[in-house]
Amino acid sequence: MGCLTRLILVLLVVGGVMAGATYLFAPWAYYMGGRFHWFPSWSGWGRLHSNSGGGDYAIYVWFWPDHGKFRQLAYVQGRAIVCTPRGERFNLNLGGDFAKPDGGWRGHDLNGKSASFYMFNRTMKHILNGASPRPELELRGHWQNPDLVLDDHSSIQRNFNHTAQLYTDVRNIPYLGEVSPVTLREGGKSDFEAACVAVKSR
Repeated sequence: MGCLTRLILVLLVVGGVMAGATYLFAPWAYYMGGRFHWFPSWSGWGRLHSNSGGGDYAIYVWFWPDHGKFRQLAYVQGRAIVCTPRGERFNLNLGGDFAKPDGGWRGHDLNGKSASFYMFNRTMKHILNGASPRPELELRGHWQNPDLVLDDHSSIQRNFNHTAQLYTDVRNIPYLGEVSPVTLREGGKSDFEAACVAVKSR
């Protein structure tokens, strides 16, 4: 066999082992939203409104199991994108957790289980420049298959002012204020891009 063929075979074997381990230790990852996914991940989008944050925001999330954390919760990691009413776009890192599914690690049903996500702007550029990780956003709620029914835990109003500009100083901003609900529906980037256009044009 040629080197390329061997490399492909090795990658297929490694991928099969990782997929099998995920299904053994975190089968819920294949059933997020209440239906089977060939890849253990979930992506969705939603819109929320914040009076104190200057209008409508569009949010896109994409996450998969975090294998480094096997405790009393089901952990995930991923990415998020936020569009503001001003047309600005923030690419964020995402972490989160769910309450363990029925049956513990061998269960797969997350319906009704709590869900919590945190998102932050810690790109390599920000780390090297020592820049602020804001916006730092939170979403909390639960799975209501096939959707995630959440709210922002006042995080929009902690990060954006009434003109939807990112705060430069948050020392005097109250931690809890306006709470904005948001429902994330399973979908791809095209759905999110349409929502971005809509929130900017309002």
